[in-house]
Amino acid sequence: MKKRSLAVALAAAMSMSLMSSVSAFAESSDVTLKLWVPEEAYEDTDAAVKAFDELHDEFNISYEIAILGIDEAPAMVETDADVAADIFYVPSGGIADMVSKGLLLPLAKDYDSIEADLPESALTAVTIDGLKYAVPFSPNTYFMYYNTDFYSEDEVKSLDTMMAKDFGDGKWNFSTQITNSWYAEMFFMGNGTTLFGEDGTDPTDCTFNNENGFNSGAYMIELAQNPKYLEDADGVGSSAFKSGNLGAITTGAWSAPDFREALGDKLSACPIPTANIAGNEVQLTNFVDFKTIAVKSNTAYPLAASQLAVYLCNPENSLIRYQNQGDVPVLMSLSQDPSIKEDVVANALNEQAALSCNQPSISQMGSYWDPMKAFGDGVYHGEITMDNLQEQLDALADSVTATLK
Repeated sequence: MKKRSLAVALAAAMSMSLMSSVSAFAESSDVTLKLWVPEEAYEDTDAAVKAFDELHDEFNISYEIAILGIDEAPAMVETDADVAADIFYVPSGGIADMVSKGLLLPLAKDYDSIEADLPESALTAVTIDGLKYAVPFSPNTYFMYYNTDFYSEDEVKSLDTMMAKDFGDGKWNFSTQITNSWYAEMFFMGNGTTLFGEDGTDPTDCTFNNENGFNSGAYMIELAQNPKYLEDADGVGSSAFKSGNLGAITTGAWSAPDFREALGDKLSACPIPTANIAGNEVQLTNFVDFKTIAVKSNTAYPLAASQLAVYLCNPENSLIRYQNQGDVPVLMSLSQDPSIKEDVVANALNEQAALSCNQPSISQMGSYWDPMKAFGDGVYHGEITMDNLQEQLDALADSVTATLK
């Protein structure tokens, strides 16, 4: 009986010549591969690797499958690449940093079988210097859920339209996380400011403190002070939404099961709305990254490992993953599958991903999270006002780029 476990892998930045050597590499018949996967993916991965094994008589493969979360794997690979898994999950936002540290293997074999089915944003997120270092399988971003007792399909297109309604005491119109830097960027990115340049690769750039950024900050201050707004801190917004006391909330696909159970047919979902910022109607825009599967650079079996990584993200396995784990497939062909086409959550996620901007993956992104959270905290708690807004935005921009100045 083959041993199967799920694991995370370290990978190293490789040149085109290495990629060619991977494609031409003659594997020995005996192959041992370790995989790290999240707990909810264990059973589906076990079944998938058995199916892959049956398709590849040229390999005599033994698998070790261990449980490790997608957010934990990159650090574990970096800590000790030699004992790390050959194949592992990684957020696309961490790929560039791992490549710069020589931890990821560029993937070539079989990648063309799904490449044309991937949206450009997903390919961009995993491609560095023309080489693809991971296989994306699901978008990861937030969108907006709403209660149809509060809003119509047309009303949820505009945040200002939503906030203008009055539902009485004990009810709130909208909830997001101004105090969370993964959510607060939507007011800035949607209003034409840049974070690390237009393409997210310039570590010296943050224009959150320009005129557009000032107007975005002013909008946040006004929203935070509105009694119809509820900050989703410590699950307060989610609880109010499930109890029927909140009209709309921003969160991701992970919230769908609880929301469906609580609201039933009253639940719907859509992209985050537009907002009228300083007289301009702008589409609020958030970060998107992708859940991906990668291979560590020093794997002893690059051909088998890279083929299996692609196989785990093919249409069949992506559909199974969606049905059993809720990960909405990124493959464009699956958007027409009846089970996905009729799913308002899946549609909202895919529509939002198309409107979003790729989360910068350069190492300087590590300097963004804490300063942006501090800014959001200041806005929400009233410490940042119109009188000191420009000063606080200047400090924010300096902090985000500080290590290079």
